[in-house]
Amino acid sequence: MLIRKQNGFDDFVCIADRCPKSCCIGWQIVIDDKSMQKYGSITGDFADELNAGIDPAEKCFRRIDTRCAMLDDDGLCRLQKALGGEYLCDTCRIYPRHEEEFLDLREETLTLSCPEAARMLLDGSYTFGFTEEENEEADDPGEFGDCDPFLLDELAYSREKMAEFIKNRKIPFQKRLSAIGAAAFDMQRYYDRGETEMIGAACEGFYDEKTLKDMEPVKAAGIPMDHSYALFGLSFLSKLEVLEDSWPDIISKTIGYFSGMDGDCAGWKDAADPEKSGEEAAFEKLFLAFLYTYLCGSVYDGQIYARCMIAIWSVRFIMLLFAANDLSLTRMICLFAREIEHSDENITALISFFEAELPDQ
Repeated sequence: MLIRKQNGFDDFVCIADRCPKSCCIGWQIVIDDKSMQKYGSITGDFADELNAGIDPAEKCFRRIDTRCAMLDDDGLCRLQKALGGEYLCDTCRIYPRHEEEFLDLREETLTLSCPEAARMLLDGSYTFGFTEEENEEADDPGEFGDCDPFLLDELAYSREKMAEFIKNRKIPFQKRLSAIGAAAFDMQRYYDRGETEMIGAACEGFYDEKTLKDMEPVKAAGIPMDHSYALFGLSFLSKLEVLEDSWPDIISKTIGYFSGMDGDCAGWKDAADPEKSGEEAAFEKLFLAFLYTYLCGSVYDGQIYARCMIAIWSVRFIMLLFAANDLSLTRMICLFAREIEHSDENITALISFFEAELPDQ
């Protein structure tokens, strides 16, 4: 199996009690079956405390208020202190590492809901990219490994073209995102027609200035960075499942902040232009992280346009949230990722939101 790892994947180290937003607070931590069996065999002084902290019916750790029952006052895990890291359940051991498998390929990335992973991405010395290695001992692909290899090749090729294009600073950042959205629209059209061999070709015109100039300005409502559409999208976000108590107020404040503007005012233009804030490199890397998270997953469901638009508008939403709220960019990225990436319900809702822009077949 080919293992493709995000730069820094193997070097990542949890900062534990120094973390500004512990993953042991606010989330339900599910325990895998193997760990449940190990915990059931524990004896000694810690056994009673461990058993009291587990909900056996739900197979998860109980929470005291919003904190995992195993989280000590010093911000460290009592289970790990008592038994060692080898007794952590899969959820705690793996996070924030994320794996996706496609046939004989495994892609390993770091999820941005982790403050340290987000900080690493935004570090000026960090280059988003991947290393590859063959691992003959890696597990065979499981139930999600079965997919169309030709479609996967076309998607992977398109993704590489998009990744190259987003770095082309001869073109304004929002126009780059719009061009990628237009390409994804065409990719979806080819897929729906059964013309899989044309999917990669949809990304061939990125470096042709005439193609960009002549590109239809609106193939779907969400392709350009439009003021009214952005408010519509933020309003939609406000209706999704809430995982973080502060999230509704952040969305509401952002909607209020931009509702008093129009698409021609300086405040809106500055918020939508990362060159103004000096964060262009950061938002380029952020787009790449979302692109690699979402696009190739469409090999399983065919939702090419919707998944690409989630990557595009995740970046745009974070730009607006960052401009309207007194929070660091790292903190805003973490909050957004926690709300969206860790809710299957929210991802499904966003896919439906963008799918609605496609013309009827």
